Amino acid sequence: MKNKKLVGNAVIITLTWVMITASCTHQDGMIPNVSFSRDIMPIMQASCSINSSCHIGATNANGHIDLSDSAAYNTLIQKGLINTRTPTASLLYSEINTGFMPKAPYAHLTGNEMKIVLDWIRQGAKNN
Repeated sequence: MKNKKLVGNAVIITLTWVMITASCTHQDGMIPNVSFSRDIMPIMQASCSINSSCHIGATNANGHIDLSDSAAYNTLIQKGLINTRTPTASLLYSEINTGFMPKAPYAHLTGNEMKIVLDWIRQGAKNN
């Protein structure tokens, strides 16, 4: 009797865990509703603009890619750094995925950060 109860509890816990983890991502593995302001900007602030000062201001030495808070989204779109038809071909994603950006001594993006960027592009690169 005691073993049946333990097995029953284990099954309930396992099913609950499966339901929770399944609700965190879509079946295709994408993170639902990636937000530019909530998810993408903090990555850029930590890796591309605030910490490194590489991509701040419209006349910066790095291709005039201004990733400051007020200009980042428009810069990414207007400079053609986003390709929503072929997200992995987006220059933004390509440069972070290959490790070309950010430049040393700044740390490369983590696998999770790159996934968030790719998911945002796959979801249409919305300014949300």
